[in-house]
Amino acid sequence: MLRFIHCADLHFDRPFEGLHLIANKVKELRSANEQVLEKIVSLALEEQVDFLLLAGDTFHQNRPSLKTQHQFFQQMNRLKEKKIPVYLIFGNHDFYEQERYWFDFPENVQLFTEEQVRTLQGETQTGVSYAISGFSYRHPWIKQSMVKEFPARQATYHIGMYHGDSNGENYAPFKVAEMQQKNYDYWALGHVHVPTVLKQQPPILYPGAPQGHTQKEEQIHGVQLVTWNGTQTLVESRSVAVIDWVEKKLSLAGVRTAKEALTQMMQAFQTSHSQLVKLLLTNTENLPNQWLTEKEKPEIIAYLNEYLQRQNYQQLVYQIELYETPEAEKLTITGREVAQQLLQNYQEATVFTEIVEEMTTHPLIKRSIQIENLQKETVKRVEETLTQEFRWSEEER
Repeated sequence: MLRFIHCADLHFDRPFEGLHLIANKVKELRSANEQVLEKIVSLALEEQVDFLLLAGDTFHQNRPSLKTQHQFFQQMNRLKEKKIPVYLIFGNHDFYEQERYWFDFPENVQLFTEEQVRTLQGETQTGVSYAISGFSYRHPWIKQSMVKEFPARQATYHIGMYHGDSNGENYAPFKVAEMQQKNYDYWALGHVHVPTVLKQQPPILYPGAPQGHTQKEEQIHGVQLVTWNGTQTLVESRSVAVIDWVEKKLSLAGVRTAKEALTQMMQAFQTSHSQLVKLLLTNTENLPNQWLTEKEKPEIIAYLNEYLQRQNYQQLVYQIELYETPEAEKLTITGREVAQQLLQNYQEATVFTEIVEEMTTHPLIKRSIQIENLQKETVKRVEETLTQEFRWSEEER
């Protein structure tokens, strides 16, 4: 048996983006990247893998800071202590330049440093021989396919590590069919941040980024735990993200005041799972015009985040938007349905009272009428008027 973890696009030193409305809270996320790497290493130790693959863009830039390098090497040394090798290729973001590194990589980290395909041989503690072929970027782009440089299958189990894009032009473009012709057991891809399986057997896949750093990176699964049982390769996604980007829709149907809306927003959060939340408010037609201005949004976001912190909820609201239903999703409302909506407003006691409030405060009128009877009579008259005075199509009668 052979077991390994396939990780790509860690972007270990990348900041979280699009959080300008909660800039004062961003400092709380600074340790997230380090926690993600720690979870990956811990998973490797718990599963007793034979090795770890890092398929490019381990760092977000090709000149990581001294602190970033130190934190990364600390985690690699945890694997070194258990004699677990790490195979690392460099991608278009962290393209390799030796002079950029303040420290030597730990001995267990095997680097592919050239824009030429190399093959490294290894053997697991149970005696399974394996070969890993790969290349690295030395520039921000590689315009030609590198698949043709990969050697013919070697060893009992052969893996190809490839950072590139099958649909692009600047990032080692490739064709899946060419990879299949190599007859490898597994292709560990990197570059695409969304988990994507190009082929099931043999597996040719992107694991996706372990941690999303922008709101576009919602579909994050983490890393792939790969097991070869001697005849078949089994792939299992394992989540390692510390915080998720989510869109949360909140219906404000029936809400008529900004105060009620704020209460509904506060009550919408009832989980301790770490999330960066984009709050989409739907069904806001009963609220006053301009009830939530662009100037007020940062204030509401700050208020909500302070409330969530007091409740010990591990969530941060970074954006609030009024959600407009796409035309294709809108329901066609008939005339009768419009009439029923109008009548419903008058049938609610609080709404009707507000409408006739000025009239009922007059002392003479107040003594001569009862609100309940007036409401029933008004609704009846409105319904009669809608029926008699408006022309309805045959299908609505």
